[in-house]
Amino acid sequence: MHILILHGIGAEAGAHWQRWLGHELEKEGHTVHMPDLPDASHPDRFDWLEYVKGILQDIPPAQLIIVGHSLGVVTALDFIEQSHTKVHGLVSVSGFPRDYGSELNSYFMKEKELDFMIINAMLETAIVWYGDNDPYVPQVTLQSLADELEVTAHVVSRGGHLNTEAGYEVFPALLESIVEICPTNIHLKNHE
Repeated sequence: MHILILHGIGAEAGAHWQRWLGHELEKEGHTVHMPDLPDASHPDRFDWLEYVKGILQDIPPAQLIIVGHSLGVVTALDFIEQSHTKVHGLVSVSGFPRDYGSELNSYFMKEKELDFMIINAMLETAIVWYGDNDPYVPQVTLQSLADELEVTAHVVSRGGHLNTEAGYEVFPALLESIVEICPTNIHLKNHE
Protein backbone atom coordinates (compact mmCIF):
# COMPACT_ATOMS: atom_id res chain seq x y z
CA MET A 1 0.00 0.00 0.00
CA HIS A 2 0.92 3.64 -0.40
CA ILE A 3 0.46 5.56 2.82
CA LEU A 4 0.35 9.34 2.84
CA ILE A 5 0.89 11.00 6.24
CA LEU A 6 -0.32 14.60 6.46
CA HIS A 7 0.65 16.93 9.31
CA GLY A 8 -1.52 19.72 10.68
CA ILE A 9 -1.25 23.49 10.89
CA GLY A 10 2.05 24.84 12.22
CA ALA A 11 3.68 21.40 11.98
CA GLU A 12 6.03 19.67 9.56
CA ALA A 13 6.62 16.24 8.07
CA GLY A 14 7.32 13.69 10.78
CA ALA A 15 5.87 15.76 13.64
CA HIS A 16 4.63 14.03 16.81
CA TRP A 17 4.21 10.25 16.13
CA GLN A 18 4.41 10.61 12.36
CA ARG A 19 8.10 9.88 11.74
CA TRP A 20 7.89 6.82 14.00
CA LEU A 21 4.72 5.66 12.21
CA GLY A 22 6.34 6.10 8.79
CA HIS A 23 9.33 3.95 9.77
CA GLU A 24 7.10 1.24 11.23
CA LEU A 25 4.92 1.13 8.10
CA GLU A 26 8.01 0.93 5.88
CA LYS A 27 9.15 -2.06 7.95
CA GLU A 28 5.79 -3.65 7.09
CA GLY A 29 6.63 -3.20 3.39
CA HIS A 30 4.48 -0.15 2.63
CA THR A 31 5.55 2.91 0.64
CA VAL A 32 5.26 5.99 2.86
CA HIS A 33 4.87 9.56 1.61
CA MET A 34 5.38 12.20 4.30
CA PRO A 35 5.57 15.68 2.75
CA ASP A 36 6.09 19.10 4.26
CA LEU A 37 2.88 20.88 3.25
CA PRO A 38 3.38 24.47 2.01
CA ASP A 39 3.21 27.46 4.35
CA ALA A 40 2.20 25.32 7.32
CA SER A 41 1.94 28.27 9.73
CA HIS A 42 -0.82 29.90 7.63
CA PRO A 43 -1.86 27.35 5.00
CA ASP A 44 -4.08 27.90 2.01
CA ARG A 45 -6.67 25.16 1.60
CA PHE A 46 -6.42 25.10 -2.22
CA ASP A 47 -2.60 25.04 -2.10
CA TRP A 48 -2.56 22.10 0.32
CA LEU A 49 -4.99 20.14 -1.85
CA GLU A 50 -3.09 20.85 -5.07
CA TYR A 51 0.19 19.87 -3.39
CA VAL A 52 -1.30 16.54 -2.27
CA LYS A 53 -2.78 15.92 -5.73
CA GLY A 54 0.72 16.37 -7.18
CA ILE A 55 2.20 13.80 -4.80
CA LEU A 56 -0.57 11.28 -5.50
CA GLN A 57 -0.99 11.76 -9.25
CA ASP A 58 0.58 8.39 -10.15
CA ILE A 59 -0.83 6.39 -7.22
CA PRO A 60 -4.06 4.43 -7.73
CA PRO A 61 -6.54 5.51 -5.01
CA ALA A 62 -7.40 1.84 -4.38
CA GLN A 63 -3.80 1.38 -3.15
CA LEU A 64 -3.84 4.47 -0.92
CA ILE A 65 -4.39 5.08 2.78
CA ILE A 66 -4.24 8.68 3.97
CA VAL A 67 -3.34 9.29 7.60
CA GLY A 68 -4.00 12.86 8.70
CA HIS A 69 -3.45 14.76 11.93
CA SER A 70 -5.72 17.68 12.84
CA LEU A 71 -6.02 20.10 9.88
CA GLY A 72 -4.27 17.57 7.63
CA VAL A 73 -7.44 15.47 7.85
CA VAL A 74 -9.39 18.24 6.10
CA THR A 75 -6.98 18.12 3.16
CA ALA A 76 -7.36 14.33 3.07
CA LEU A 77 -11.15 14.76 2.98
CA ASP A 78 -10.85 17.39 0.23
CA PHE A 79 -8.77 14.95 -1.81
CA ILE A 80 -11.21 12.06 -1.30
CA GLU A 81 -14.15 14.30 -2.22
CA GLN A 82 -12.52 15.08 -5.59
CA SER A 83 -11.28 11.56 -6.30
CA HIS A 84 -12.75 9.84 -9.35
CA THR A 85 -12.26 6.36 -7.89
CA LYS A 86 -12.49 4.97 -4.37
CA VAL A 87 -9.65 5.69 -1.94
CA HIS A 88 -8.84 2.60 0.13
CA GLY A 89 -8.58 4.26 3.53
CA LEU A 90 -8.65 7.39 5.66
CA VAL A 91 -7.26 7.45 9.19
CA SER A 92 -8.13 10.61 11.08
CA VAL A 93 -6.18 11.58 14.19
CA SER A 94 -7.73 14.56 16.00
CA GLY A 95 -9.44 15.54 12.75
CA PHE A 96 -12.62 17.56 12.29
CA PRO A 97 -15.14 18.08 9.49
CA ARG A 98 -16.16 21.72 9.82
CA ASP A 99 -15.36 25.16 11.18
CA TYR A 100 -15.67 25.20 14.96
CA GLY A 101 -14.74 28.85 15.42
CA SER A 102 -11.01 28.50 16.09
CA GLU A 103 -9.02 31.66 15.43
CA LEU A 104 -6.16 29.46 14.22
CA ASN A 105 -7.90 27.67 11.35
CA SER A 106 -11.37 29.16 10.87
CA TYR A 107 -10.35 30.97 7.66
CA PHE A 108 -9.19 27.62 6.19
CA MET A 109 -12.39 25.80 7.16
CA LYS A 110 -14.72 28.52 5.87
CA GLU A 111 -13.40 28.22 2.32
CA LYS A 112 -15.75 25.32 1.59
CA GLU A 113 -18.12 22.77 3.10
CA LEU A 114 -17.34 19.08 2.78
CA ASP A 115 -19.89 16.83 1.06
CA PHE A 116 -19.93 13.59 3.03
CA MET A 117 -22.34 11.87 0.63
CA ILE A 118 -19.57 12.09 -1.97
CA ILE A 119 -16.76 11.38 0.51
CA ASN A 120 -18.43 8.23 1.84
CA ALA A 121 -19.08 7.03 -1.72
CA MET A 122 -15.39 7.55 -2.60
CA LEU A 123 -13.94 5.94 0.56
CA GLU A 124 -13.59 2.23 1.27
CA THR A 125 -12.63 2.39 4.96
CA ALA A 126 -12.38 5.09 7.63
CA ILE A 127 -10.89 5.14 11.12
CA VAL A 128 -11.27 8.03 13.56
CA TRP A 129 -9.07 8.65 16.62
CA TYR A 130 -9.33 11.50 19.11
CA GLY A 131 -8.58 12.31 22.74
CA ASP A 132 -11.36 12.79 25.27
CA ASN A 133 -9.72 15.97 26.57
CA ASP A 134 -8.50 17.63 23.37
CA PRO A 135 -7.49 21.20 24.34
CA TYR A 136 -8.03 22.61 20.84
CA VAL A 137 -11.05 20.93 19.24
CA PRO A 138 -14.43 20.50 20.98
CA GLN A 139 -15.49 16.90 21.64
CA VAL A 140 -18.73 17.36 19.72
CA THR A 141 -16.73 18.47 16.64
CA LEU A 142 -14.31 15.55 16.89
CA GLN A 143 -17.19 13.08 17.28
CA SER A 144 -19.08 14.65 14.39
CA LEU A 145 -16.37 13.46 11.98
CA ALA A 146 -16.93 9.85 13.07
CA ASP A 147 -20.67 10.40 12.70
CA GLU A 148 -20.27 11.84 9.19
CA LEU A 149 -18.02 8.91 8.18
CA GLU A 150 -20.44 6.45 9.82
CA VAL A 151 -17.79 4.80 12.00
CA THR A 152 -17.27 4.27 15.71
CA ALA A 153 -14.48 6.54 16.97
CA HIS A 154 -11.49 5.34 18.99
CA VAL A 155 -11.63 7.80 21.89
CA VAL A 156 -8.38 7.89 23.86
CA SER A 157 -8.65 8.64 27.58
CA ARG A 158 -6.58 11.73 28.43
CA GLY A 159 -5.18 11.66 24.88
CA GLY A 160 -5.25 15.43 24.40
CA HIS A 161 -4.66 16.39 20.76
CA LEU A 162 -2.79 13.08 20.27
CA ASN A 163 0.46 14.97 19.74
CA THR A 164 3.90 15.21 21.35
CA GLU A 165 2.57 17.54 24.06
CA ALA A 166 0.16 14.78 25.11
CA GLY A 167 2.97 12.19 25.10
CA TYR A 168 2.39 10.76 21.61
CA GLU A 169 5.84 10.38 20.09
CA VAL A 170 4.91 6.77 19.30
CA PHE A 171 1.37 5.48 18.80
CA PRO A 172 1.27 1.66 18.58
CA ALA A 173 -2.54 1.41 18.61
CA LEU A 174 -2.72 3.73 15.60
CA LEU A 175 -0.16 1.60 13.73
CA GLU A 176 -2.14 -1.54 14.51
CA SER A 177 -5.38 0.01 13.21
CA ILE A 178 -3.69 0.98 9.93
CA VAL A 179 -2.11 -2.45 9.44
CA GLU A 180 -5.52 -4.06 10.03
CA ILE A 181 -7.10 -2.24 7.07
CA CYS A 182 -4.32 -3.08 4.62
CA PRO A 183 -5.71 -5.52 2.03
CA THR A 184 -3.10 -8.24 2.62
CA ASN A 185 -4.02 -8.34 6.31
CA ILE A 186 -7.74 -8.37 5.56
CA HIS A 187 -7.12 -11.27 3.16
CA LEU A 188 -5.11 -13.19 5.76
CA LYS A 189 -7.72 -12.66 8.46
CA ASN A 190 -10.43 -14.11 6.24
CA HIS A 191 -8.44 -17.32 5.90
CA GLU A 192 -7.38 -17.89 9.50
